[in-house]
Amino acid sequence: MSIVNMQRVAVIGLDTEKEKLMNQLMDFGAVELTDQSEKLSEEIWAQTASVDEDREKVISLEAKANRAEQALEVIDRYGDIKHPLFRTRRAVKKSQMDKLIEGEEKNEKNVDYILGLNDRIHSINEKINKLIQDEAFLSPWVNYDLPLETEGTETTAVFTGVLPVGTDTEKLNARLEEEIERVLFKVVGSDKDLIYTAALTPKERQEDVLAILKQFGFSQTAFKGYTQTVGENLKRIAGEKDVLEKQKEETAAEIAAAAGMKGGIEQYWYILTIMRKKEKIRTKLLKTRKTFFIEGWVPEKCVPKASAILEENGCYYTFRDPLEDEEVPVLLHNSSAVVPFEAVTEMYSLPDYRGFDPTSIFALFYAVFFGMMLSDAGYGILMAVGCFIVLKKFNLEGMTYKMIKLFFYCGISTIIWGALFGGWFGDIVAVFSRTFLGKEVVLQPIWFNPLDDPMKLLILSLALGIVHIFIGMGIKAYMQIKEGKWLDAVCDEGFWYITILGLIAWLGGGTVSTALPKVGMYMSIIGAAGLLLTGGRHNKGFGKITGGLSNIYSITSYMSDILSYARLLALGLATGVIAQVVNTMGTLFGGGFGGLIALVLIFILGHALNLAINALGAFIHSSRLQYVEFFGKFYLDGGEPFDPFRRKTKYIKLED
Repeated sequence: MSIVNMQRVAVIGLDTEKEKLMNQLMDFGAVELTDQSEKLSEEIWAQTASVDEDREKVISLEAKANRAEQALEVIDRYGDIKHPLFRTRRAVKKSQMDKLIEGEEKNEKNVDYILGLNDRIHSINEKINKLIQDEAFLSPWVNYDLPLETEGTETTAVFTGVLPVGTDTEKLNARLEEEIERVLFKVVGSDKDLIYTAALTPKERQEDVLAILKQFGFSQTAFKGYTQTVGENLKRIAGEKDVLEKQKEETAAEIAAAAGMKGGIEQYWYILTIMRKKEKIRTKLLKTRKTFFIEGWVPEKCVPKASAILEENGCYYTFRDPLEDEEVPVLLHNSSAVVPFEAVTEMYSLPDYRGFDPTSIFALFYAVFFGMMLSDAGYGILMAVGCFIVLKKFNLEGMTYKMIKLFFYCGISTIIWGALFGGWFGDIVAVFSRTFLGKEVVLQPIWFNPLDDPMKLLILSLALGIVHIFIGMGIKAYMQIKEGKWLDAVCDEGFWYITILGLIAWLGGGTVSTALPKVGMYMSIIGAAGLLLTGGRHNKGFGKITGGLSNIYSITSYMSDILSYARLLALGLATGVIAQVVNTMGTLFGGGFGGLIALVLIFILGHALNLAINALGAFIHSSRLQYVEFFGKFYLDGGEPFDPFRRKTKYIKLED
């Protein structure tokens, strides 16, 4: 079992030693401190202790850290920096930490400088956006040649406004000329939504004109704040935009030139983040006038080192095992070969502390299932080599490392199954040799070709599924026995083993031995009887009978689970069929140089798409077989990850 045993630690120490102790615990990185504020609800604690916190300092550090991170984002946005495919943290030796602290004031000024340039760009963008809005507003009026401040003369009034698209402007103009003397109506422009118009009318008739216009849906447009003509304004706007764009480019160039500050700002952000962590962790401590109190969790193997640190700082401390009702954080510990498959477990949910971590058990099944579903050695080579290069080139950590290493293993499994099934980018060798060499060369499978014998692959898939499910049931039995529930292990798992194995021997054992079907029949009867008689043992009265019947009915669930493994056949065949179709399409242009070029292009595009789709399918369905068919037999989820107090930040990794 790879769930690390935890110990609960309680510590009382002198306030004068607190800062030194917290630094050492952070460097140690193996103690998860828990919140103690709930204790203050008890009168005895409330009278003697309080939460150890300085909120103003935390807020100040958070504000500085946020500004530093904003500055880094600005440098990334405008700086001429090549970003790697995978972001990794920069390693800094512990001995360099003092130098980082010494440069804090300089880096703070650099942050202010970068953010000042960014504010300038924001200001320029706001001005450009205002000009763009003005340009969009004025552009439809480009044919309106009166100065925009003109509202009329002593005897005339000018109306400008819009009409809905589809308005009969000729009818409108005819009515104005019929009812109003000396009126001039003009369509200035239009777009997909509106018609832009202007009207010149005697002042004494302006109300009448406006009334007629509104009957046609007219909405008046004002040009307040504008002077000169539309054309002159558009020319001015274009000139101002050019000036602002140039200023923006110059400011962006200043930021790019300051990209060398990035390393120092990252270090500054690291220092602020560590200081903020130390201040925030104090909220989990209780203090009196001269002492402090902390509690937390420590991995059992780290207890000696933790004890030495506490002894060094003159603390009084105790370690104990977790209580039965305590929520204990979960830390998984597996061999380096199995660690990548923890990604699958973590995507589902960590096991409960008192549960079972199956990662080391299902790891082999996961790789095997993935390889069977992708089942092409060419694809496996691409995956394995690609992941190997990434692992060597980048110093990956956490989930990214686990996922890349997982796909590396799955690539190796795919190579093996592809060679067993004879899949090397489908049948490209045979297709190429037949089309361009005039003689067909076939790479024979080491075992068999699933396209020629799908039933063999189906039987193999179901057999692996039965083994997979049986192991899950075995884990459940182990957990029950560990809890002292021997009877439950026999009645719940033991009888199912007998029943399922008996059914398999009864229905298919005749191909092995003529005696097996009869043995299987008796096993099935014995197992079913056991399930019927013991299924309702925890119920009372009539429930004992219905419980047994319900237990027997669960055979449909087991059959459904076993049949789920037929997806190994389905996805394996899909990969092979699509690969062969791609190769066949590549030969439609015949031989010769042109045909070769077509084959290469179709080969690259088609197989890349086939690899992407079926690798995704293999990943999803391999995970599903673990989560539903395997985990469903025993898994207790809901574990909270162990989160120790340590030096871990986004940009820098402290080497020790």
